[in-house]
Amino acid sequence: MKMNTDPFPSSQNLARIIARDLLSVGRLCVVLLLLILVSGIGVAYVTNQSRLVITTQNQLQLQREQLDVEWRNQLLEENALAETSRISHIAETKLQMSRPLATQEVIVH
Repeated sequence: MKMNTDPFPSSQNLARIIARDLLSVGRLCVVLLLLILVSGIGVAYVTNQSRLVITTQNQLQLQREQLDVEWRNQLLEENALAETSRISHIAETKLQMSRPLATQEVIVH
């Protein structure tokens, strides 16, 4: 019989021994390790998605605020343009309009 004088087994034999040991004795450890890896990847994915949603929400809030300011300005402009005194002043000065006399009024039935 020939004795193995090599103090270190070949790496291929060592890999087989480790794989066989993990599959026979360390199944629970391998399963737990895989579950931990999947859980970590899931946490990273959910965190990334949450950040994207928060960024989108912030952008939409800024847009809403800008539209709200624009709406307020539109209301102020509408109120300013709709003032009766302003309309009367423009009609009299720029268009040379005046109220008709009672004799000039025509009533249509």
